[in-house]
Amino acid sequence: MTQQNINENGLLNSRFLDKSYREAMELTEDVASYLEQKNEKLRGFNLEVPSEVHYASESMRVSTCLMQVMSWFLVQKGVASGEISKEEAGALKFRLGAEDICLAKVDNRSGNLPETFVTFLEKSQNLYRQVARMDRMVYGSRNKENPVHHLFEKLENKDIFE
Repeated sequence: MTQQNINENGLLNSRFLDKSYREAMELTEDVASYLEQKNEKLRGFNLEVPSEVHYASESMRVSTCLMQVMSWFLVQKGVASGEISKEEAGALKFRLGAEDICLAKVDNRSGNLPETFVTFLEKSQNLYRQVARMDRMVYGSRNKENPVHHLFEKLENKDIFE
């Protein structure tokens, strides 16, 4: 993505936005279809619990990445159509989130994740990185502090009631 994909209003060029949205939607549909088929095949098999939990958690990671990306694109489409202002869309609640979850390094040394699934995971993380760059280009840097982490800190320091 380059600066030429940003128009004079500081928004994504509509052709670039539509192309990127379609690519993200295609990946989302492919992953959903894969997970549905994979889950059907897994029913009735007695998988080892650690493998099952690892696969389920990584499936959630892929889903989270794609939900964040698609939500971001829908907000941008709203901006492009005038349903929401660029300033409103720049609020933290509309920005791309869950970076710590989406871009966490996946440990597959045990090899218990199917190769096709690992490919989808990598594609979803690459898409997330691309959209994160778009987000920064349009709205600038953001505070990366996760409010949940702040609550954990308060719990650890036993000052939750402040």
